[in-house]
Amino acid sequence: MHTLLTELATLLRQEIDRYRHLLTLVRRERRQIVQGELAGLVGVVQKKEAVTRELEQVEAARVSVLKRIAGESGREEESLTLARVVEIAPREIKSTLADLLAEFRGVVGLLIAANDVNRDLLDKSLEFVHGSLDLFHTVGANPPTYGAGGRVSEARRSLAVLNQTV
Repeated sequence: MHTLLTELATLLRQEIDRYRHLLTLVRRERRQIVQGELAGLVGVVQKKEAVTRELEQVEAARVSVLKRIAGESGREEESLTLARVVEIAPREIKSTLADLLAEFRGVVGLLIAANDVNRDLLDKSLEFVHGSLDLFHTVGANPPTYGAGGRVSEARRSLAVLNQTV
C-alpha cells in the first residue's frame, strides 16, 4: 500500500502544479478581459483548455490509484476520499499526504475565486453590451411626445444623427 500512497502523492503534486498553471492563466485571462483584448483572450482560453485536458488525465490516474487503494484496504471506492486516505495512511507518509491535500484545497479554492471574478467581469461586460444595444434601439424608435395642447403625438425622428459623417 505504501507504493500506492507514494504514487498518489506524486499524482497530487502533478495536479497541484497544473492547477497552479491554470490559476496563472485565469489571472492572465482577467487582464485580457479588463483590457478588452479579444485576441489575447482567445489565446488564453485555448491554453486553459489544454491544461484542463492534462488535468483530466492526471485526475483519471488519481481515481485509478484511489480505486486500487480501496481494494487493498478493503474499503468501498465511493467512501474513499483523499481526506479519508490521509486518515488511514501510515505515519511515514501521512504528513506528506496531509500537506498535499491542504495545498490542493488551497489552490482549487483560489482557482474557484479567480474564475468567479472573471465570470462576474464577463457578465458585467455583457450587461454593458446589451445596454448599449438597447440604447441604439430606442434611438430608432418613434417614442410618443407631447404636442400642442398637451396631447400625445407620434414623433417623426430619424437616425440622421447616427448616419452623419464627422
